[in-house]
Amino acid sequence: MTHRGNRATNPRRRTLRGAGALAGAALLLAGLHGPSGAAPAATVTGPDVPHTTEAPTTVDLVSTATGFTAPATARPGPTTFRASTTQSGKGWIGLARLKDGKDWDDFLDALSRALSDTPADVPQGAKDLDDTAVLLGGLVIHPGQPGTFTQDLRPGQYLLFDYLTAGDAEPRHRRLTVTGASAGRSPEPTATVVARHVPGVGPRFEVFGSLRAGRPLRYVNRIPGQVNELLFVKVAEGTTEAGLKAWFDALPDDGTFPPDSPFRSLSLGSLHLSTGRSSVVQVPLEPDRYAAITYSKDATDGIKLVKKGLFALVDVH
Repeated sequence: MTHRGNRATNPRRRTLRGAGALAGAALLLAGLHGPSGAAPAATVTGPDVPHTTEAPTTVDLVSTATGFTAPATARPGPTTFRASTTQSGKGWIGLARLKDGKDWDDFLDALSRALSDTPADVPQGAKDLDDTAVLLGGLVIHPGQPGTFTQDLRPGQYLLFDYLTAGDAEPRHRRLTVTGASAGRSPEPTATVVARHVPGVGPRFEVFGSLRAGRPLRYVNRIPGQVNELLFVKVAEGTTEAGLKAWFDALPDDGTFPPDSPFRSLSLGSLHLSTGRSSVVQVPLEPDRYAAITYSKDATDGIKLVKKGLFALVDVH
């Protein structure tokens, strides 16, 4: 019992330190890529792939300066989470399913270390996170730029949480109970972006289909033993893969960014997925050239995956 008591105290202090670093890095990323002015939101349109004869189950996630609202229950099956925020630095809501015997403190501690800016903390943090929860995505959004993500839910308990409040005195998180009869159908994506490890090459993003403004895309994480996100950010005219690589190579490990950024917009996209998971995502991308990037760390050595080639220049039509 004494060992359990120590575990409940000391990891909590470590959690707060790690969560503070996680939130600081997230906030820096939120403000890095361009001006804070909001772009108009895209409308969810287009045909659906049938799952049942019913429309998709849709739930709202609304973040403000003081908190976020989320449902306490949902039905099994494809569920579309429609997220918005009115406060900069708040509202990156993620979805996770905790494993048996794990709680919020276990999850926050493991997540903070898995995403830490201290490379030595990442490998064990990634292992602990894999033992603690399954990450099911979420959204990187901003005021005036809402989005949706769709997950196929099974009956059970889930966790909705705000990455950007991880270091706060009271991090924002809510329980979601999934129960009842299965219903709903998933939106039809026009493109699929796959993160995978290419033997002899390294981690890479591969794009299938056509990325289109105002239409959903599917993001799939196939990198073994690795949680990973997918972010889109507009690039300056003339940006090349070689130029991006040089900028990423200059990224320090402390969560700061070098000058002369090639980016000219805020990041939008999907929060972290565990290996083998996918999410249908829609964020307000516009017809333009973007970089598809991630700031996730390699679970084996804590090095940023972009430094190993996990980025791509893509066109949104």
